[in-house]
Amino acid sequence: MLSMKTSVDVTVVGAGPVGLLLACELALQGVRTTVLERLTAQADTIKAQMISGLTRQMLGMRGLGPAIDAASEEEADRLAWNPRRSTGHFAGLFKLDGLPLVMLSQQALERILEARALDLGVEIRRGVEVTDLGLGSEYVVGCDGGRSTVRRLAGFDFPGTGPTLTGYQAVVDLEGDLPHGWHRTPRGVHASGPLQGRVMLIEYDGPPATRDVTREALEAALRRVSGRDVRITHVHTATTWTDNTRQATTYRRDNVLLAGDAAHVHSPFGGQGLNLGLQDALNLGWKLATGDSALIDTYTAERHPVADRVLRNTLAQVALTRPDPRSRELHSLMSDLLDLPEVKARISAMVQGTDIRYETGCDHPLAGTFLPGLDLADGKGATTAVDGREAVVRPDGYIARVGR
Repeated sequence: MLSMKTSVDVTVVGAGPVGLLLACELALQGVRTTVLERLTAQADTIKAQMISGLTRQMLGMRGLGPAIDAASEEEADRLAWNPRRSTGHFAGLFKLDGLPLVMLSQQALERILEARALDLGVEIRRGVEVTDLGLGSEYVVGCDGGRSTVRRLAGFDFPGTGPTLTGYQAVVDLEGDLPHGWHRTPRGVHASGPLQGRVMLIEYDGPPATRDVTREALEAALRRVSGRDVRITHVHTATTWTDNTRQATTYRRDNVLLAGDAAHVHSPFGGQGLNLGLQDALNLGWKLATGDSALIDTYTAERHPVADRVLRNTLAQVALTRPDPRSRELHSLMSDLLDLPEVKARISAMVQGTDIRYETGCDHPLAGTFLPGLDLADGKGATTAVDGREAVVRPDGYIARVGR
């Protein structure tokens, strides 16, 4: 049981990308921060493999661009990945042009953020399991994933819809003919690539009985869904996922807050989860550092609607990809709609998050939107010119107001 008094101002529970980035944001503001992590070492299970162009811009504000680009180039070379051939997708419809993707595994991003956090003086304590919230700090932030202990201990409501499918993501050695790309069949969805040996498949017959994935179970599922005589000879890494879709009704209860998957869970359709969580951290960090309760409350006000939209669009994508005849017709209709430039632009902006606009009380059309190209490495915000007028930019890169 952790209940000792410490001198830290904020305790972040969870040393994934969201928790580490939040710790960096707090440290930039001079806040003493400790990160507690249950695992003794970084997990090597396959997770997110890319970040969006918007997230890359946001992390670039903090001077992390060179490290991210170097890691991305190294991974792309090692995995023979050509980003120019990659586009974003909606329900497996790869028609979202203008959606830049940056090859960067979650593990590589965690290493970059952990190095930065340590440079900033953050204390990271691994092998520590939190069993109560008496941590001796002014605030506790749960960044401890979809099964968040912090969320449970603090009593946050977490309503939503239960799981209806079993998804697999794995890197394997495969024998047999499995076509590249996404494919819908009468039994589900299977996909291969863009990375060598990476497979994804979905069966719409309920949630997985266990989170453990054996070679035999994965091979049987792939054969069922694809209808092909394929054999998996070795599993390098594998995980399961579902469409469990839930969101905390508020992201704050007194001095306890939630970010990332601790605050919202959904299926990985569209690759939105990691970006959503990182942007939570960028929104929360500078607000929490002020200790201003009213400002901290705007974290829920601003980020809850953003996550709600992601939850809704991922549920829609699940519905579109189901193998029944009605869903197949909806999928075909959506494919036709995405050929319309205005529909494609709207869906692309939604998945990327580039259309987010926070309420600022300023009526300038750019107020509340993200302003790219700024160097905010100190996390302090800036004053710059927008349309020839003085504009105040928040530490997370969003425009607070534009002068007359």
